[in-house]
Amino acid sequence: MSTQLDKILIVDDDPEVRSLLREQVLDSRRFEVFEAQDGAEGLHKVSTHQPDLIILDLVMPGLSGADFLVALKAQGFTGPIIVSTKRGSEAQAIDCFRLGASDYLTKPLREAEALRTIEHGLEEVRMRRERTNLLNRLQESNKQLEARLNALTMISSIGKSVTSMLNLKELFERVLEAAVSMTGADHATLMLFDEESQRLILRAGKNMTLVMQEKLGEPVNDEVANLVMFSGESLIADGNNLKSFRVSADLHAVIYMPIVIQGKTLGILTVGNHKKRRAFDENMPSLLEILVGYAGIAIANARLFTALERRAGNLEHAYNELKARDVNRQRIVENVSALHKELSDLQADLSRTNEMPRPLAERMHGLSQRVSKLLHLMNENKQ
Repeated sequence: MSTQLDKILIVDDDPEVRSLLREQVLDSRRFEVFEAQDGAEGLHKVSTHQPDLIILDLVMPGLSGADFLVALKAQGFTGPIIVSTKRGSEAQAIDCFRLGASDYLTKPLREAEALRTIEHGLEEVRMRRERTNLLNRLQESNKQLEARLNALTMISSIGKSVTSMLNLKELFERVLEAAVSMTGADHATLMLFDEESQRLILRAGKNMTLVMQEKLGEPVNDEVANLVMFSGESLIADGNNLKSFRVSADLHAVIYMPIVIQGKTLGILTVGNHKKRRAFDENMPSLLEILVGYAGIAIANARLFTALERRAGNLEHAYNELKARDVNRQRIVENVSALHKELSDLQADLSRTNEMPRPLAERMHGLSQRVSKLLHLMNENKQ
């Protein structure tokens, strides 16, 4: 049985009958009771309160019970209607069945009989309400499953794209855009841990305030982020739960998700609501965990690629320097070789003329020997 209170409208010009039904029959813990002392007031309360069941006196001044049934049918009321009439006038009550009445009571009313008749009339109402509630829950579950499937499809697509990204700026933008789209958050931020300063640095954001935008590239003073960073555990908080942390007063809900790769926390992804005054769906942390898993792989890949690219550049520079030194050395060897040949040729020419003084010949011979020895050493060094 539904815990929702059944709404009962009593339309009767006799205040004693209304009092009996309200105080002796209809328990306020189970029923919400409305009263009308004539047909006109009763029709007004039908439209304003949408009762589940109506108890109607057939004999009233002004608008009669039969006229009330006709007017009620015109309004499209489909709930059970129990008519009441004096004992001996049961035939009049039965005639009202064709006008929409579902049951009847005879006056003077007996409490047990009245409650039994009312409960019988409400059985179909409660069953219909339960079917509606089940259908609504089923539709809501289907809606949530569809949203979750769409989110997982989105994450799969994102995973394929971000893990191949090597540009960190583009990677951050893609991850933050996905986080806001999945969660419906007002804003998102991405912080990375700096090994040198041992601080979290704000690297990127989506829909950030001007104050936060000015802090891009700076260390973050956020005790929750630091707690998540060093614990490696995600945190989701909203409403009163946020009051125990030093966060912005206008934040209504927030999720802090660590970016972990191979057991090492690289940084923190956060999403928050400050304009939308609502909490996040309980499934969001598990979806964000998949997203930050891809993000962690992509960040690690991008950092590794950057390091390899830097190392390759250094090696290329060193190679070019060595190559330049080899070229210069080759030129020196070639010049020394030419000088050695010229000295040898000059010595031979002078020897043939027999005109070179002996001391000069000896000095030239010594110079030729030194150049020859230098050329030999340079060739050995080259090899």
